[in-house]
Amino acid sequence: MRILKEEEFNRLALKGKGRSSPIFNSIVNLNVGEAVLIEKKDWNRKASPSTLVKYIERTHQLKFTCGELLNGQGWAVKRIESSVQANHKIVETLKPHKEVLLKTKIAEEELHTDDGQLKLKSEIVIFYLGRIASCKIEKIEDSLKAVMDHFWEQDRQLLKKLFLDAIDVLSNSNHIVIENGKTYIPLKQN
Repeated sequence: MRILKEEEFNRLALKGKGRSSPIFNSIVNLNVGEAVLIEKKDWNRKASPSTLVKYIERTHQLKFTCGELLNGQGWAVKRIESSVQANHKIVETLKPHKEVLLKTKIAEEELHTDDGQLKLKSEIVIFYLGRIASCKIEKIEDSLKAVMDHFWEQDRQLLKKLFLDAIDVLSNSNHIVIENGKTYIPLKQN
């Protein structure tokens, strides 16, 4: 054993533990799309590096994908875009422009015409029939909720009125059957 001077100590390559380990630092400093390969000889803990990756994700608000190599010789960790970053990019690209707002205003004015309502009603009928064809039977309130969710940018009262008119017409023309607040497509009769 011998006493080291500060210069000598600073020149030593220390292994490091926890947050000062080279593996921790290399994972934390990855940019989106970059990856690191952790070989078996570099990892001496019982738990796999995925536990370290999960800790980093939780404490640093970063997102990674991690997996063991098929040959069992190590692990690969790749930094991916977090949902917060992706949502921020989507919001930036969806910021409305003047011409988009103008088109929206024109579309709203057209909707309040008879042709606009007829077009929306036909879109509701197509959506509803597609849904009922796959579900076979569904409560009217569930169908209405699905219509509201699908056509979310439209006026809710208008949607409700058009939807109820549409299922009434479909029922009167025997395309659907309404019983106990549920709708279904009737069986064909020979």
